[in-house]
Amino acid sequence: MDLTVLVVLQVMSWPCVSALFTVQAPQRFYEAEFEGDVVMGCRFQPVPANLHDDLTVTWQRVTSTSSMEVYRMENGMEKLGSQDPQYRGRVRLLTDELKDGWAKLQVSRLRISDTASYQCLIQIGDADYKTITLSVKAPYKSVNKTIQKSADGDEVKLICRSEGHPAASPTWHDGNLVSVTSNKSIERTPDQLYRVTSWIQVKASEKNNYTCSFSEDRSATFHIPDEIPKPHVRNDALIIALTATVVLVVVIIAVLRHRRQKGNHEGQPVNLQALLPEAGQIHLLEGAPESGKTTIAQMLKSSWAGGPTHGLFNQSELSVLELLLSVDCSNVESDLFHEIMTQLCLEEKKSTEDDLRTLLSGSTEALLLLDGYREGNQVLDDSLRRFLREKKVCRVLVTACPGHCPILKETVGTRGVLQLQNVDC
Repeated sequence: MDLTVLVVLQVMSWPCVSALFTVQAPQRFYEAEFEGDVVMGCRFQPVPANLHDDLTVTWQRVTSTSSMEVYRMENGMEKLGSQDPQYRGRVRLLTDELKDGWAKLQVSRLRISDTASYQCLIQIGDADYKTITLSVKAPYKSVNKTIQKSADGDEVKLICRSEGHPAASPTWHDGNLVSVTSNKSIERTPDQLYRVTSWIQVKASEKNNYTCSFSEDRSATFHIPDEIPKPHVRNDALIIALTATVVLVVVIIAVLRHRRQKGNHEGQPVNLQALLPEAGQIHLLEGAPESGKTTIAQMLKSSWAGGPTHGLFNQSELSVLELLLSVDCSNVESDLFHEIMTQLCLEEKKSTEDDLRTLLSGSTEALLLLDGYREGNQVLDDSLRRFLREKKVCRVLVTACPGHCPILKETVGTRGVLQLQNVDC
């Protein structure tokens, strides 16, 4: 009788040992920001005595019908052969946390497409898992504004634009906080953000302020009629242009003569013929204020356009360029392609921007010249970085002051950086 009781008790105790192993998710929902990092975690008990021999950690992305492997570690070794390519190089397990019973996965450079449900599966002989949800959002951080006059000049179109996720519905009100009916369009960017454009049409002669709001702390205000662009007087513009050209010629000659006399250079010296990047290359021309880098950029444009021959650039080398787009970065408020269209007075259409992006990305005969670039404008910086990642054979020349664009300088590398010296007075 005693033996029978002992056997029954042993059998009854086996499931209890298995039930002791559990996986818990103290936090089931995570919200993180686009291009940021997030650490998601699940907790397991008990912790095995030998983590390198007895533990398998698997993180996978799951839907109701399928799953994809995000990360796997087995017996202390990463097993990334089955890892989905979109997570390659962006995930890692915080292995120092394993000894405390935590399986924490860090996901970096978050994408909108990372929004999903993830399963944390732990195997220590037995197995258990928990499901965690991640939501990636992109706040509307900067609102760009544009004013367009109608053909007859009686009305102006006020346009505000921003990018984020999820899709926003901007609101408008005037200086008296009266709501104004607006229109909007929504596009998807390559990063899966929403590019939201909203606009209203108002009388150019009526004095008022109009505010476009994407959120409580993200808005742009138009002051009408003070901010309506004034037409330039053609004769004055011509006189200014001619005067500037003469001054630029004098300055560049002084820079070159000074450099020849001084005979020493810091960094890689500027060879004017070497300024023109090869297809697919990026050149960064650095120089202190008043060192002549903008002058050189102006001469490059003038020589390419068939203006006066300055003897600085080989016309045969410039002849390979079918297109030269120059952007004055000194007072930029919007993204790269919107700024190009604005400075070139191109009509704001999605098709126009797409054509421009395609032309620049894929043409060996195109040069993008960014004069006076300085990092710090997030909208411009992000759009430029995206273009540099997407471009294939387009040539890019950037002028900047030393220290103004460290990230771009690292991207370009030592071979692509040219330096100008100050002109002694």
